[in-house]
Amino acid sequence: MRHRSLGVTALAFGAVMVAIYGQYAAIALLMTGSVFTAAGSLHAAFTLMTGAIFLGLTATAYMVGFGLWTHKHWAWAGGAVVFTVFIVTNLLLSVLATNYLSALLPTVGAVVALWYLQRPAVRAELLGTAVRAEAHAPMSDALKGAAPIH
Repeated sequence: MRHRSLGVTALAFGAVMVAIYGQYAAIALLMTGSVFTAAGSLHAAFTLMTGAIFLGLTATAYMVGFGLWTHKHWAWAGGAVVFTVFIVTNLLLSVLATNYLSALLPTVGAVVALWYLQRPAVRAELLGTAVRAEAHAPMSDALKGAAPIH
């Protein structure tokens, strides 16, 4: 069994938290768009569209959390997609909300997760590639060992 780093464990936990957040947001937005807004209005359509995006994000985030936990080869790309879509949907949600600060913390968390996914060690762990370490060999004096030309 491969060792899972603390960072990848945190990313898996973050993906599951995105899924739980998306699940509640999808339920609330779909109920609001279908029950509590005027049928056929632009606000209802925008709310239903955002709820549908959150519903898809929920299923995808649960799968990506599983993939990160079990080191699946697709988990790195899936994590990048989930956290990017999460940022976009939070921006859409901030348009619908009257409190713009409520979308700030989840968006900052998703940006940090995207940044962490781009780190070479995390990318190598999830994609199964070796981290390229640059050789830092001391520079030798090239003229010292050079033979004279006759």
